[in-house]
Amino acid sequence: MTAQRDFELNVDMFYLIETLKVESYWSKDNFTLTLQNKDIPLLNNIERIVKNLGLNISKRILLKIRLKENTKKEEVKLYWKNKKLNFHIEKSPFDKNKVKAVTSLPYEKNYNIIITYKNKKIPIEVKCLKEKIIYDSEIDCWLYKDLRFPTKRLLEFLDKHCGSNKILQIEKSLLDADKKSIMSAFSALIDCEGSIDWYGFKRIIRIRMRDKNYLKQWSSLLKKYDIYNYFRKNKKDWEINIAGWEDFDKLEKMGFRLIHSKKANKWKRMMKGFKRNQISRGTYQEFYIKKLEEINRKITSKEFAEYIGKSKRVVNHYLSKLEREGLISRDKGSWPYLYFISTSSVR
Repeated sequence: MTAQRDFELNVDMFYLIETLKVESYWSKDNFTLTLQNKDIPLLNNIERIVKNLGLNISKRILLKIRLKENTKKEEVKLYWKNKKLNFHIEKSPFDKNKVKAVTSLPYEKNYNIIITYKNKKIPIEVKCLKEKIIYDSEIDCWLYKDLRFPTKRLLEFLDKHCGSNKILQIEKSLLDADKKSIMSAFSALIDCEGSIDWYGFKRIIRIRMRDKNYLKQWSSLLKKYDIYNYFRKNKKDWEINIAGWEDFDKLEKMGFRLIHSKKANKWKRMMKGFKRNQISRGTYQEFYIKKLEEINRKITSKEFAEYIGKSKRVVNHYLSKLEREGLISRDKGSWPYLYFISTSSVR
């Protein structure tokens, strides 16, 4: 049976494939497929897709606990339900002196864990809610939901479809897919590896990875659908930047939809602000004149920019344009100049 016949390559399947490619570990030889993430809505979506495929899925919680620098494993003990927990020490890749105790727990709604170290017993209370995992303790912790769903059927499909999870690439099936399927895969990529930067008037979708060829493929595929992006090297990594309103709008119209809770919320707020403040070239006259009529007095470009929530540079451009067209007047006897609608303005 071919991979294509084994699972239908629909929107959900393309999202799952791309997520597993960039975020999970799988091995047909070791019969392993595990996916860990701190964002619960993201993993809830994966769980939904996997269950719809008729596959069994098991859940665990991965707990990481910050320890004091250079703490040894023998100095630490973890207890849950009055039993010792197995754990290992994880060293920071940036500073080997910084360490964490890491343990994996069967999935439950509540945990009361005790860590004993430095002659202290420190309680850690964990609660698994629908949309997030929270904890209460005097010690810093990190909590991940851990999904495991190795099945021969899925592992064989992934090996046939993706070739290898060691080499990231865009498969021919995605290159030939419809817009919604492509956007589903791209949404998964941003959910797992992308960032949305929003500061001042700058808004950027950024993906930064070490896989040059994979990102270059994505850059070319996006440009095929007239979504401009900038592909470049950034120190040791490679990255794709998308920064234009028109390109953001095209992404949404093609089916771009984020699941990661923080990224989805930031995208929603960013696009809402864009749509509220964005003025198309054909309607700027109506918009600016209407706003000047609302103010009903002479006003500087700086004051006007603050009133409508736009940059002074953009406002100056359109006010000068409206003046040249004879639609508004400018009081040149004052500094800074004052703009207004006079009875002599031809509208």
